[in-house]
Amino acid sequence: MNTIINNMITGLAALFMLVAMSQSVTHAAVQVEGLYEIEIPVASQGRSERKRALRRGLADIFTRLTGSQGLEQFGQMLNVLDRAARYVEQYRYHKRAVTGTGGPGQKPEWMLWVRFNRKAIQKLLQDQELPLWGSTRPETLVWLAVEDKGERYILGNDTDNPYYHSIVTQANRRAVPILFPLMDLEDQQKVGVADVWGEFTEPVRDASIRYATENVLIGKIFPVQDGRWESSWALISSAGEQYWSGQGEEIGQAIAAGFDGLADIMISRYALKGSRQTASYKLKITHIDSLQDYAKTNRYLTSVSRITRFQPDTISQGYVLYSIDLRGTVDALRQVFALEQILVPDGTHLLTSEDEKKPLATPVIKDQVVPVTPAGIPGYRLKS
Repeated sequence: MNTIINNMITGLAALFMLVAMSQSVTHAAVQVEGLYEIEIPVASQGRSERKRALRRGLADIFTRLTGSQGLEQFGQMLNVLDRAARYVEQYRYHKRAVTGTGGPGQKPEWMLWVRFNRKAIQKLLQDQELPLWGSTRPETLVWLAVEDKGERYILGNDTDNPYYHSIVTQANRRAVPILFPLMDLEDQQKVGVADVWGEFTEPVRDASIRYATENVLIGKIFPVQDGRWESSWALISSAGEQYWSGQGEEIGQAIAAGFDGLADIMISRYALKGSRQTASYKLKITHIDSLQDYAKTNRYLTSVSRITRFQPDTISQGYVLYSIDLRGTVDALRQVFALEQILVPDGTHLLTSEDEKKPLATPVIKDQVVPVTPAGIPGYRLKS
C-alpha cells in the first residue's frame, strides 16, 4: 500500500513540476514575427526627423494591433504618439537606394528600423481598454483577378509580377498572413478568371479546400478613368461572407483598401478586447494521458493571452479540471481555441457529473458575482 501511495505522490509531483517547464508549442495558425518592428523612410538621421518617424512608426504599430479606427476613437492615444521614443527598445539606420532614374543628383534614402517594446505597448493598450490582436493570426488564401492592359488574369504565386509585391507589401503593413493559390492544373480546372472577377464563391470555395486556410479573400483590381484604380473584395469564412470596395489614384491605394478591410474584420473577431477585469471559470480538458500531454496543455494555456491565470483543481485519469481567470468573453476564448486547434471541443459539459452540482459556472469580477449562462465553458480535449 505504501509503495502505491509513494508512486502516486511521485507521479503527481512530476506533473506539477512540469507546469513550470517552458517549451515551444506548435500552433495550427501562423505565428507572425516582427509584429512590433517597423521600417520608416527618413530624409536624415537628425533628431527632429527621427521624432517624426517614430511617431509615424508607432501609429502604424497601433494600427496593426488595434485596427484602423483605434486611434480616432481614443484621443488620448494621440498624445502617446508624441512620446513615441519612450516605447522604443532598439533602432538603427541603413541606406537603401531610391528607385528611379539614378541621375547624378539622386541620393540614397535612409531607412530607420525600430523595435518597440512589446510589454510596454500591450500594457498601454490594456490600460486604455483598446483591443489587441496578438501574434497568432489566421492565414488567408488570396484569389485576386487583375485587369492589366485590357487582359484579365488570376494572380498566383508569381514573384516576378509587380502586383504580387504590392499585395505582399500591403499585407505586411497590416501584419496579415496570406497565401496565394498555386494556379496549377487542379486550380485552373476548378476556378477561372470569370469566377474570381464575378465573385462567384462556390467554385472558389471548392478550389480552396486543399489549402485549408481559415479565410478566403476574393478580389479584383482594375483601372478606371483618369488613371485611377478600383478594387472589390469578398471575404469567405466560417462567419459567412463580407464585401467591400476601395479606390485610389495609385494601384497600391486600391490594394491597401482590401487589406485594411481584411485586417479590421480579423481584429473584430480575434482581438482581445481591452479590459482590466477578469472572471473565473472552470475548464475541463480531456485526452491528457501522459506527462507530456499535461506539460503541453500547461504550456498552451500559458501562451493564451486571454487566460491571465490557471491552476489544476483536479488531476485524474485522462483529464484535468482547471480553474482559469479569463480576460474577455467566453465566446472570444472559444474563437482562440478554434483558431489555434490545440484544444478542440469534446462534446461534453464543462464539469464532471459530481461537480455539476456545484455553482462553478458563475464568474467573479472584482468580488462581484456576475451571472452567466449555466452551461459555462464547454469541455475540450487535447488534440493529438
